[in-house]
Amino acid sequence: MDAITDLFGFDQDTQPVVSISASQSLNESEFSREPISTGLPRFDQALNSASFDPQRAGGILRGQITEVFGPPGVGKTALALNIASHALREGDKVIWIDTSSPIPKPRLQELNPDTNTTINWENLIYFRTPTLPHLLALLCNPPKEFPPPETTLLIIDSVSSLFPSYFPNAAELKDRQTQGKITDKAQLQWLLNRKWNVSSDLATHLARLASRGIAVLAVNQAHTKIKGQPRATLQPVLAGGGWDSNVQTRVAMYRDLPDKRFMEITKRAGKTFPVRMAGMIIAFRIDTDGLHEIYETEQRSLGIPPKKTVPPIEETPCRKRKASDEIADSQDEESDEEFD
Repeated sequence: MDAITDLFGFDQDTQPVVSISASQSLNESEFSREPISTGLPRFDQALNSASFDPQRAGGILRGQITEVFGPPGVGKTALALNIASHALREGDKVIWIDTSSPIPKPRLQELNPDTNTTINWENLIYFRTPTLPHLLALLCNPPKEFPPPETTLLIIDSVSSLFPSYFPNAAELKDRQTQGKITDKAQLQWLLNRKWNVSSDLATHLARLASRGIAVLAVNQAHTKIKGQPRATLQPVLAGGGWDSNVQTRVAMYRDLPDKRFMEITKRAGKTFPVRMAGMIIAFRIDTDGLHEIYETEQRSLGIPPKKTVPPIEETPCRKRKASDEIADSQDEESDEEFD
């Protein structure tokens, strides 16, 4: 079969794509209804979509792409390690695709030391993709036996870290146009759109992998967006177009102070929440044995304000009076003692 050259100069062999209908995929993959636990009970419950049986355990849904984004040091990799640890201890196969730093195996072994189950390291398949062409080649033109049979979880840490070095931002491209380095408007528009085209292709191939009953967890970086927002807002670096349409669940992670970390579900089952919901925000802390949720008693000790609740309205007996009775202005002003 003839070889073709992709956008980044890699030779790839074209392969036929076998597609199946969504209903067939849903009927044939009954195991896709069984989520993968994150180790955080309330977070698992919040992640469980209303379309599934509420009696089932919650967690990262298989057959979908789940995105976790946030600023550096907030605990994105720690959450991914926590999820991978639980999956490995259940005997599931996990694929870890690393783009920046090697996976810390000792850290995986330290998580949940109170359990009697040990990790079978043969179930952990590790890939190192130092550049964006390596990542695209692995996902778009995968080797044989990828993913291996019985794989339940695929983690990419991080999916957005490789994009900035290949795709300049819009401000930099416009500066090049001002300096005369880019004279063709069509070329400028192509340079502006190629990032979204590559990210859409990446999301499409991840969605195809997820359709095999695999839970795809993509760790995304964050940046602050001010334009068009009422206030400075954290937004994922890799977003827009085909990427957003393929991401079914989105989790934002942030912290107010070093001891206050939060996870907020902003999108679930393909539906973005227009307003913030108290049940979708989970406070947590990072310990040596993994992530732990912070309950209301601990939130008070950390200074986290509790949820505001509206007290019920109590009915108070009132004295009936005749409709013909009139109250003078002076009586109305001096009637505090009577009502007290």
